[in-house]
Amino acid sequence: MALVHRLVSPDLKVGFYQSILGFLGIPLIGIQGIIKGMNKDAWAPSLAERIISILSLSPGLHFRELQRRLGAANGTLRHRLRKMERSGEVFVERTNGRVCYFSGPPTQLEILEGVEVIDNARASSLLPVGLSKLQRKIVCELVDGQIHSTQADLARSLGRSRSAVNSAVMVLRERGILQIDELKLESHLSCLSNTMPTYDWVEYRSNVSV
Repeated sequence: MALVHRLVSPDLKVGFYQSILGFLGIPLIGIQGIIKGMNKDAWAPSLAERIISILSLSPGLHFRELQRRLGAANGTLRHRLRKMERSGEVFVERTNGRVCYFSGPPTQLEILEGVEVIDNARASSLLPVGLSKLQRKIVCELVDGQIHSTQADLARSLGRSRSAVNSAVMVLRERGILQIDELKLESHLSCLSNTMPTYDWVEYRSNVSV
């Protein structure tokens, strides 16, 4: 009796359209359910699409940073990344002890043009990805144009011990990010000081904490 009461509504327009839908065999309750089930996020990009979008702009992100940007649950993101890795949608390289994610092979990155490298692991090591906080700060200093003639000078500028800075510099040199004989970025990374390229994985600023 309650259902009949709802259909006999004082709103004549609503009653008229409900009657038409009933004659056409379209259940009103089903339509209401579909409409209520729709929400403003119905057409939002899927998690996979968002992952590809972020990694296209910021290659080499490690898991925690990718999770922070996506705001995704730990288990959900790991599951999706595993599926995307198996299907070849994302590429994974362990760099500097961190698992870094790419939307395509690292060797294809524009920043490596002119560098003879065909191995993805080596290509990833040549990029400023998977850095520790201190390594990140050192690269930040050099991207910002800071000049340091010695590691002792660099250590004073960063407020860190000479031994810590020496260890970080050694790793950066072994990876091919810093020049062997000077505290300068290798030539293939010189564009990081240029505002034209938009390599968003480089978010180094002078206020990066160590």
